[in-house]
Amino acid sequence: MTVDLLEIALRDPQPGAALVVERSDGHRSVTDLAWWRRDPAARPPTDTEILDWVKPGQAVADVGCATGRHLEILRGRGITAVGVDSCATAVAFATAHGLIAIHADATVWFPPEPVDVITALGGGLGICGTLDQLGDWLAHLARWVGPTGRLLVTSVDWRGPGHAAWGEAAQSRDAYPGEVTLRLRYRDQVGDWFPWLWVDPPTLHVHAQKAGLTMVKTMAWGAKYAAELRKEPLP
Repeated sequence: MTVDLLEIALRDPQPGAALVVERSDGHRSVTDLAWWRRDPAARPPTDTEILDWVKPGQAVADVGCATGRHLEILRGRGITAVGVDSCATAVAFATAHGLIAIHADATVWFPPEPVDVITALGGGLGICGTLDQLGDWLAHLARWVGPTGRLLVTSVDWRGPGHAAWGEAAQSRDAYPGEVTLRLRYRDQVGDWFPWLWVDPPTLHVHAQKAGLTMVKTMAWGAKYAAELRKEPLP
């Protein structure tokens, strides 16, 4: 039976423990859930700055909306947004705060009508799992937006700080270093391994073009980055 550690962490009556993301080689990073739980003392993740790229009056769909914090920020700016997430407890948090969030698998879901902007922050681009699936995933998302729509996505650049040894090891066996296997840890519980994709900007640029999208700008912080992909109008 698959254990959803995000569900367990969000339901924890004594929150405070970190949600740890572990890579198959032992590399670990920590996700602080305090902000997602609406702790007023918690600082938002850096990638929330990307929401400044959304213009007033645009409709937004947020991939992997979790507890709805991105939706909340957008609502505060008068921007209509709907979120989708596979974690039922996270979606319940969002709807309890009056936000529009759908419990669904984003890889097969479509918004009820086209939106202007898709946000996939927190590394949400990696949901597709492998480089072979990236093109189909981008094409699927591109169908959510109108003819001039945009995708605002984030990922980890495996060439960046802290990942050099991992990248070299993967390349030595002719594997794409951005195809990683991860699992979650929370307190004394350990989740199942799952595939995730960390795509570097040049590779994203190539796959985006094949899906009818143009990379128009990026912003980086450490090994992480955000990219704006714009839908190309049909000739």
